[in-house]
Amino acid sequence: MPPDFESVNGGAGGGVVAVVLDDLGYDERALETLSGWEGPLALAVIPSAPYAGRADALAKSKGWDLLVHLPMEPEAGRSEAESIGGRDDDAAIRARVLAAVERTPGAVGINNHQGSKATADARVVRAVLGVVKERGLFFLDSRTTSASVAGAEASALGVPFLARDVFLDDAAAETAAKGGAPEALDAAWARALALARKKGDAIVIGHPRRETLEFLEKKLASEKTAGARLVRVSELVP
Repeated sequence: MPPDFESVNGGAGGGVVAVVLDDLGYDERALETLSGWEGPLALAVIPSAPYAGRADALAKSKGWDLLVHLPMEPEAGRSEAESIGGRDDDAAIRARVLAAVERTPGAVGINNHQGSKATADARVVRAVLGVVKERGLFFLDSRTTSASVAGAEASALGVPFLARDVFLDDAAAETAAKGGAPEALDAAWARALALARKKGDAIVIGHPRRETLEFLEKKLASEKTAGARLVRVSELVP
């Protein structure tokens, strides 16, 4: 286990931060970059992506958390292949989730890819969470919509549940920021650290873009000196 891993117990005054990288499995260069990192991470891998197997192996070799990045139906825009949504009956949803889990051996949890429409549909969420519970996993809500019912349904079913606090590389924030992506990344990271200090922990989701990876590489190497402690997201599961 890399030396940067520490238990949440006995935490620091600055709280703890867990970083999740979504959409892994498409960009081979991103995986090459990540192979040189040692800090605690979670890799959320889309099961059908061409380099999914390599991303899975990287997470395992590093001792990082591996998540199934489950494609779910968005309110607008193009859905990922094999996306789960309201058009699917419960049996079809169950089969698709099981297939995604089987294609991601060693995964400790599931988080939604897109899913602004699907995570607001209680029936769809219950069908997904049924498999999560059966397989002894946890569900991380990416919170792509404020209308998500995933937390309420997980509580009702007794499924271990977490929710994203900060999107590190939000496209709208980067567009609005005068300094573009660098300014938006700094602001999002500062918000995560403030949340960690306030409530004890913060879950940050980013994506394997060049700017994001360059930013995170510096932050993950220096964050102990900034007061926050880095942990795996699985350490935050209640």
